Amino acid sequence: MIRAHGHRAKRALARRSARGLCRGLLRLLRIEVRTVGQLPPGPALMVANHLSWIDIVALVAHYDCTFVAKDDVRGWPLIGSLGEALGVIWIDRRRKRDLPRAVVALGAALQHGTRVVLFPEGTTSTGREVLPFRSSLVEAAVITGVPIVPVALSTYADDDQGETLCWVGDETLLAHVPRIAALRRAMFEIRILTPMAAGPTRKVRSAGARSVIVAARSEQRGQPTVGVGVSDFAKQNFRPIDNSEREIAR
Repeated sequence: MIRAHGHRAKRALARRSARGLCRGLLRLLRIEVRTVGQLPPGPALMVANHLSWIDIVALVAHYDCTFVAKDDVRGWPLIGSLGEALGVIWIDRRRKRDLPRAVVALGAALQHGTRVVLFPEGTTSTGREVLPFRSSLVEAAVITGVPIVPVALSTYADDDQGETLCWVGDETLLAHVPRIAALRRAMFEIRILTPMAAGPTRKVRSAGARSVIVAARSEQRGQPTVGVGVSDFAKQNFRPIDNSEREIAR
């Protein structure tokens, strides 16, 4: 009991230190972060679109949370160390059989009261559109009954074009950072949307989260918001279940 309490205290201290580090990095890069909305109390699966490594820095700077992340970033400067301090749930995407283990680890984190950020697109984008969501890891929220909180991330920079903050393609981290530092104006927005109850199925909840994120980003940019029906969910999100996902369903 004493050991568990000591571990939690150590992890809380690491998260506070990581929050200070991330805030300092944002100031150094002159990135202003605007937050809209409130997280509900208690554990939650925060489901967000993915634009850049800056997503992680901005979210850690403003919220007590951890992440699901690819195992191969453990060795990256700053990001890997930050992940270890935050208790990140690592997943090896090269091994399909690692997915059921990650679902169990994510469920355990949620049951222990942790807020966990998931990027279901599985990769970053330029922000022009939200890619289809992979639903496999959302199963952890369905199993534990933890609410799913959609989070819409947006970027703005010089000439109102925020794509410089996005990190896509084969660009290295060392090449991306100087491009950001050269910006005269850069803003990152985190919009916390209405929580969704977990269930009835991970695919429906993933599609619903994606829909409200798309609508929020469209409204924010002054674009027409189009309602998304079940048939559209299927086109945008549903895909044939692979072997690793079948193992989760067993």
